[in-house]
This record gives sequence, structure tokens and C-alpha cells, in this order.
Amino acid sequence: MTTDELHPRPSEPQGIELPAPSSSPFTCAFGVTLIAAGLVTQWIVTIIGAMIMLIGAIGWFKEVHPDDREETIPFEEGPAAITARNQKVLRLMQGTRHRQRVPAEIHPYSAGLWGGIIAGIVMAVVATIGSLIEHGSLWYACNLLSATILIGVESQTAEQLAQFNSTSLIVAITIQVVMSIFIGLIYGAVLPMIPRFQLLFAAAFVPLLWTGLTWATISVINPTLQANIDWLWFIGAQITFGLVAGWWIIHTEKIDTMQNWSYLERTGMESPGIPSQGGEES
Repeated sequence: MTTDELHPRPSEPQGIELPAPSSSPFTCAFGVTLIAAGLVTQWIVTIIGAMIMLIGAIGWFKEVHPDDREETIPFEEGPAAITARNQKVLRLMQGTRHRQRVPAEIHPYSAGLWGGIIAGIVMAVVATIGSLIEHGSLWYACNLLSATILIGVESQTAEQLAQFNSTSLIVAITIQVVMSIFIGLIYGAVLPMIPRFQLLFAAAFVPLLWTGLTWATISVINPTLQANIDWLWFIGAQITFGLVAGWWIIHTEKIDTMQNWSYLERTGMESPGIPSQGGEES
């Protein structure tokens, strides 16, 4: 009797064991979402959400207890062919092994700050023009913006919203300034990471996405306010903001990131005897 007969070798695996696909985690998460949505809508939504969450949780539990549910993914027939490439890894400095991380250049924070402020002013002008055309008042859009914070303003009639209100004006200006600066800074940080069509991303994709989220949220939280919004002018004002802010930021000179700086250079500490990696000005 041979050694192989006495000690048979384990058969080679025909594939790799991976967790089996499952929709239970998604079902459970969807139920939790409905529970939260029911807190601001109808109690029946919370009950349905709890039932869905329970179904997902039970299914999830069964898939991991007592044993994990797995499936065997067969190996591919034969090794994949290796093809040579002439591309090289971008490096920040010659003769080093430091790889470049994208983006290598960014816009300064001041670009997003000023871009947001300028775009916010232009956006306010567009919204005011729309208010004047649709309602014959310079204050309708201003009062409507303040209604997102001030209680009771959203329930006013169109004639009341068209009247001047000093409190609404101060609140609306504060909201517009804070949101313009905040979104402008986000644009300044995100746009360098968009490889193509940056202006289209800023002027179309983000405003339309923001409009959809606003419409869906207000329709649940404050339907009265939604009925008073002129959505065409709202979309036009959002696109105007994105166009102006995106154009300003894109045409601002970029600066190098500090990804190749040493820790001492980033903190501004003097380090005699340690070679500079990029912190010194050229």
C-alpha cells in the first residue's frame, strides 16, 4: 500500500468560498428608514417600517446562524494573460518612490469663499427678479426663504408674503450668506476631483440634485411652503448659483497640495539638517 493510499491528499478546491448574496441587510435598512420617515408623516408608515425591519433582521440572522451561508465561486479556466503596459506611475519628485495622489493641485479656500459669495449675490438677484415678475413684489422670495426658519410665515397668503418684513429680510440675508459660503467652500473642495465637465457638474448636476432633495423633503415636512414656491424660478436660481460659483472657482489659479511635504514642514517647524520635500517656495 502506497503512502498516498494511507494518507490521501486533500482534494484541491474547485473555487473560493464567498458569502452568498443577500437582500436582508438592505431590507432591514429600508425598514429603519421608513420608521424615521413615519415620525414626521403618518404613524402607519412607522408600523410598516417596523415590520419590514423585522423581516430583514430575521432573514439576516438566519443567514449567519448557526453557520454562514456561503457559495463557491469556481476558479477561472487557466490564468489570465499578462499584458505589458508602457504607462508609468506619476511621482511627485524625481528619483523617489513617493506616488502622486489625485488631485495634485487644488483651488485655495478663498476661491470657494469668494465664488460662493458672488454666486449668492447673483442668485438673490435672479430670485428677486422672479418674485417681481410672478408676484409684483421684491420681497416675496425673501419672505419665502425666511419661512424655512420662522414659524407661521409659510402659512401666510401670497399678498402677505409680498409685503416687506424687516425680520424676514434679516433672516433671509443670514440664511443666504451662510449657505452661499458653505456651498462655495464645498464646490472649491470637490471640483478639483472632477476629471471632466466641471462646469456642467457645478451648474447642472448639483443644482438639479439639490432641487430634487429639497422638493422631496419639503413635500413631507412642510407642504404649505411647497405650494408657495415657484419651482421654475427656484431651479433657475440654483443653476445660476452653480454656474457662477463653478466658473469663478474653475478660473482661479490652483495651488499644489502638501501631500509630499514632511510632517515638520506641514506644521511650520524649522528642521535643520532634514532635506526639504516641497515646503520651500520656489
